Amino acid sequence: MQHSTKPQIVVIGGGFAGMACVRALRYADAEIKLVDRRNFHVFQPLLYQVATGGLSPANIAAPLRSIFKKQKNVQVLMAGVDGFDMAKRSVVLDDKSELPFDYLVLATGSTHHYFGRDADWEPLAPGLKTIEDATEIRSRLLTAFETAEETYDPGATSREIGRPV
Repeated sequence: MQHSTKPQIVVIGGGFAGMACVRALRYADAEIKLVDRRNFHVFQPLLYQVATGGLSPANIAAPLRSIFKKQKNVQVLMAGVDGFDMAKRSVVLDDKSELPFDYLVLATGSTHHYFGRDADWEPLAPGLKTIEDATEIRSRLLTAFETAEETYDPGATSREIGRPV
């Protein structure tokens, strides 16, 4: 395998920030590796539409390879990151392979936060950052509607009639 003389840029994260970075480098004389655990980008502002049944998950997700198919200096890699070897200037991927870099961009996004009350709040208030989160909320919502449809007692809770919400 021949090593390129072009600068190696590794961008970790295929969300809005990672995509914007890769797009901004479209004319750079460099080789860009976009690394994400998923091979698709989720348009997070519409996750609530998936959670409430207004949209299908496919309507708000787009394959990263399709998004960058015309950008010749980028390669999309579906992988998780296990760590960094700063002495060797490389990213250690979840399969233990290493990805060398000259420049490293971390655009890994964010997560929801329960302010130290995770055990109390997480079961009742799931986060809404992923497609899986949205479909879980949709399932809970639809199950609650089905449960409400089956009861004649307007004051009954789902726990009283034996159904999980």
